Amino acid sequence: MKNVIAVSALVTLFSTNVFAKVETYPAASVCHEDVVKKNSAFEKHLAKEGNFEQAMKTLTLEKVGVADGRFMFAPSFGRTERQFVCNIPLNDDMGNVKVNMHAYLTGMKAGRPGGCEFSTLRRISDGMGWKIFDYAMPGGFAWTGLKSNGGFVDFSRFIDNEYRRSTSLKVTCRTTWDQGEIQLNHIELEY
Repeated sequence: MKNVIAVSALVTLFSTNVFAKVETYPAASVCHEDVVKKNSAFEKHLAKEGNFEQAMKTLTLEKVGVADGRFMFAPSFGRTERQFVCNIPLNDDMGNVKVNMHAYLTGMKAGRPGGCEFSTLRRISDGMGWKIFDYAMPGGFAWTGLKSNGGFVDFSRFIDNEYRRSTSLKVTCRTTWDQGEIQLNHIELEY
């Protein structure tokens, strides 16, 4: 009988989810286009176009920004240079964290480069003041490398925040160079 109770306790222990909390961040709230890269790409587009009004029309008609609670990214010029960034706050309750990203893709061709890479931003005192450092993390993904379910894609990875405070997760993404649209729905943190 003791063996049955011990085995039952072990099964219960290992079958429960080790993550106690799930926090969901809508992409519309935590993501934005890198304005410096956008402005640089626009200057190149304007020089190529030669007509300010036409260049502005192209800019205003593109699908970049918040729509329907999602962050949409389908630049119509400078697709290779332009990126969007998502910043998700981390706290000192977080050690090992599972990051889940949920998006909808349209019009992307397989094998094209374009995806996301990860880093952490940490606020650190150097004795004279506070500085922010960006620490790159290994790994990342390509949008076209994710398994698609009718256009819906999910990506998950683990990060270790080491229970640090004054940190945030930075996700930097771009689309494919020739075509395609990203609609990032939300990012979840499980810890």
